[in-house]
Amino acid sequence: MRYLILIAALTLLAVPAHAQVGSYYSWEDGGTILGSYGNLVGEANVSGPQMGSQGSTLPDYTCAGAYDGEYYLHVAEDPHSGTPQAFIAWVTNLNDGDEVTASFYGYDITPGASPSWRIWGHYSDSIDVTTYLGSAGGNSDYTAGTGWDLVSYTWVFAGGNGNALVIEARLYSTPSTNDPDHTDYWCDYVCVTSPAHSTQTFPGDSTPVEGSTWAIIKALFR
Repeated sequence: MRYLILIAALTLLAVPAHAQVGSYYSWEDGGTILGSYGNLVGEANVSGPQMGSQGSTLPDYTCAGAYDGEYYLHVAEDPHSGTPQAFIAWVTNLNDGDEVTASFYGYDITPGASPSWRIWGHYSDSIDVTTYLGSAGGNSDYTAGTGWDLVSYTWVFAGGNGNALVIEARLYSTPSTNDPDHTDYWCDYVCVTSPAHSTQTFPGDSTPVEGSTWAIIKALFR
């Protein structure tokens, strides 16, 4: 009997995991966002240096340019209220237990303070990116405040009634509520890996924008 148990255990270990595929998107095709939640305004595809506000009514800081390529995403919170979200990727046709990893670079020059970015996710169906079927959680870490900073997270899909995951780029301003002012944010180079049976959708006309090898994905950490 114990030999049968051992054989069964070895058989289970030999079952391969779902093949993963990766894609990245860096706003080179004119796209902006797939959708949003909260007081998110001013979504635009931009290039070159950009002036912005850290909560004041006048510009008081500068983003020197894109992290990757020439173009990148601008969004803003106005007025400050809660936690606005930009939907920057959508992974559909998922099954419970599937693993999805996503990351992006957010611009942040305020170490330990806002404005900052965070990566998060929520469940949806595979028909409409605006459907909301519950929070999927995300990373507890924020951008570090050193310029272009990477935030990433890996989800084990458990969507309940949903079969898709919306990747959120969350905005954190100071103060977070009851403030009339305006805060600008910039985002670039979102990367997603997910099972081969899933579909990855990004802003813009090309979906997925670019398939990648593990070498390209590792280049995120350059």
